[in-house]
Amino acid sequence: MHMSEKSLKLSHKTGIDKLEIVSMEGRYYLARFAFAGSDPTTYLLTDESDSPVLFTAASGVKEYFKRYHPASTELIPPTGTDEMVGMPSSDMVQMKVKI
Repeated sequence: MHMSEKSLKLSHKTGIDKLEIVSMEGRYYLARFAFAGSDPTTYLLTDESDSPVLFTAASGVKEYFKRYHPASTELIPPTGTDEMVGMPSSDMVQMKVKI
């Protein structure tokens, strides 16, 4: 799922349970988040044209979301094996670093 910056501000939700800062190649970061409560949906932050919001630093993501008081924040670095062709499917767990 995705949520625009405007929709996030208008949602009147004050608590974020989980904030994931997804590191992309080329020094860009995406923000994925889930609200506190019973809704397990994870959202990707988008702009008004429905494109992902790109941050140039992980600290920029943290600064943007500080008003929502995330209970936990994790950085998800890129891995070279994510893009390898011919790799068999596996139950590997994505690496996450608490920050």
